[in-house]
Amino acid sequence: MVPMPSAYECSSRPVFGGGPWRRAVVWVFVLALSGCAHTQSGRAAPTSVLEISCDTPDADVWVDGQYIGQISAVSGQLRLAAGVHRVEVRKPGHFPVQRTVRVEKQAGGAVVVAAELLTDPR
Repeated sequence: MVPMPSAYECSSRPVFGGGPWRRAVVWVFVLALSGCAHTQSGRAAPTSVLEISCDTPDADVWVDGQYIGQISAVSGQLRLAAGVHRVEVRKPGHFPVQRTVRVEKQAGGAVVVAAELLTDPR
């Protein structure tokens, strides 16, 4: 058997030692994971469903600057977390519609955005 080169040898001592650094790193990791889309009680974070009322189902939906999809695929399917969100409805040849919506902490139900896309005369 060929011995491993010294650069790849494994050390038996812990990377952060056994002291306070290791405990601190573990706590940071645990706290980071516990805050992901859950409240401290272990239940899912409150959300509301985004519904878009528009006469143009092939218009594009953007939420907080991120493209989400077309209205026909997104309306009633997207859940928004508690907080303030910027919803935009866009379609080439039309003026965009922009709305700021607030999802309350108790959430539930739906957030409805009515979008009337007016034709751009240019």
